[in-house]
Amino acid sequence: MATIIINGQEHAIPEGEKLNAIQVAKRVGVDIPYYCWHPALSVVANCRMCEIEVGSKDPKTGEIKMIPKLVPGCQTPAKDLTVIVTDSPKVKEHQRMIMELLLINHPLDCPVCDQAGECGLQDYSYEYGQSSHRFIEERIVNPRKDVSDKIQLNQDRCIMCTRCVRFTREITQTGELQVMRRGNHAEIDVFPGYPVDNPLSENVVDLCPVGALLDKDFLHKQRVWFLSKHESICTRCSTGCNVSAEENRGQLWRFKPRFNPFVNDYWICDEGRMSYKGANDPALLSAMYVRKAGDLQPEPIDRALKTVGETLTRIAAEGGIVAGILSPFLTVEEAYLMASYIKGVNAANVLALGPVPTAGEDHTYTPDQNKGRTGDTSFVVPRPFTIHAEKCPNRRGVEAVLEHFQGQVITWGDFEGRANLGDFRGAYIASDAIDPWINEERSKALRSKVEFLVVQDTNVTPLAQLADVVLAGATFAEKAGSYVNADGRLQYAEAALPPRDGSMPDLDLFAILLHRAGGPVRSRTVLAELAGAVPAFAAAADGYVPGFGTPIGPSSAVSAAAVPFGDPWTLPRFDKGDRPGEPSSKGSSNA
Repeated sequence: MATIIINGQEHAIPEGEKLNAIQVAKRVGVDIPYYCWHPALSVVANCRMCEIEVGSKDPKTGEIKMIPKLVPGCQTPAKDLTVIVTDSPKVKEHQRMIMELLLINHPLDCPVCDQAGECGLQDYSYEYGQSSHRFIEERIVNPRKDVSDKIQLNQDRCIMCTRCVRFTREITQTGELQVMRRGNHAEIDVFPGYPVDNPLSENVVDLCPVGALLDKDFLHKQRVWFLSKHESICTRCSTGCNVSAEENRGQLWRFKPRFNPFVNDYWICDEGRMSYKGANDPALLSAMYVRKAGDLQPEPIDRALKTVGETLTRIAAEGGIVAGILSPFLTVEEAYLMASYIKGVNAANVLALGPVPTAGEDHTYTPDQNKGRTGDTSFVVPRPFTIHAEKCPNRRGVEAVLEHFQGQVITWGDFEGRANLGDFRGAYIASDAIDPWINEERSKALRSKVEFLVVQDTNVTPLAQLADVVLAGATFAEKAGSYVNADGRLQYAEAALPPRDGSMPDLDLFAILLHRAGGPVRSRTVLAELAGAVPAFAAAADGYVPGFGTPIGPSSAVSAAAVPFGDPWTLPRFDKGDRPGEPSSKGSSNA
């Protein structure tokens, strides 16, 4: 172990970690303010906010020698016997002067700024700045402009940290943003005719530490202090990006990326960011329906489920076969309970994987390794960011469940072929797909081949219009559960919204059909049950998934996501309940 001295206190840090002074201080609870530095970007040290006193301790004599001038903490490597001082009068006076400089031309518009409540300039001004303003000359005023159809730039608020510029050069390598002119006339802009329109463009809004770059979709819609944040997973493709789902009064307002070095690093694609809107669609199914006298009629949940249970049991008693279609949008817990139910009704029943939507090809962004990265890379190499062509979150997880129950995966195409041959008297199809997934022609063909059809979905589809029973399931935001991404990593998502009126989480629907006692079922309980039954999920034997997720498969009992000393840029994660507002039942989920 190495030793570092921060403000007179010695702290032990593991050998081999490549951290700077900001990161090491953060680990021991000491905050060094900064603006331009970001662990995934190169170091430029142009904001000067993080300057500190630095020296070294002689291992033989114990004498401490300090560098006479302040140095940027972002450029200062934390080595054995490094001495750091962050709270001296010299450092505090420097921070005060930097804040005064940054605020010279900054408009005093915090009450109307969308960044208020999560603004680094606002926070540091209060903590490190001064209440008086000595600048009496005329301020430079720059016009507001759009750098893309999605992003607005308020140049008056920009502090020239250049994070956005470095992102487009080093991560997407599209280079749309640049610094124009010099001195106090410098400003961020785009090349003429080349707006910021790459698939990761809105990450520059997250990177901006002030209110300069703003998301036009979120602009003037909510105050951030009204939003409740829930740790979720993006279901737009099989990457499984970690996101913060932010809601207020029963409506999702935005997705923000969460750091996961094994999946999405610090980023999220624009398509996934906008997918939150699917949970707010007013056209979502809002009732259960049962066909009576040729028409679908609204029915209470208990009666609709009773119809399903009695009819499927009758078909089994008469020797008929029912097909259960498990969508790749279901969580692994839902897939497990659905498979348990279908096979429990009749062991001869067939399970199949629902349609797996794809669009285009995988699109991978590989960060420019020549530009440098100051994040801790001792436990994982910074990974490329991939937008997968497979537009569903849990194909691999559902396939693992199917293989456990029947030893093979039957595809949707195979199911349709067998249905056309008349192999099935009934079909129970659970979808929860985000986009339309079946057309009217195929729906009519399938309907004509089965005697009894149950459709469980979130949207009104042509197939639901023809079903005997329609069950309103939960959207991705209304349910808690686990998904397995394209790399085989099991990850957990919290519920961000309560179930909408007339619907019920899929897990509860299956639990009622299974006659499980004990009230609303918890995803953690089902996950533990699944882990005990399916070896691939053994790492989740206690019903909990490590904070960064864990690989499934034969070696999953030992999580490759284990980070011995933690990550300095991820706050401790606490497992929440299955429903919004439910308290945690266990401590930190980090490995």
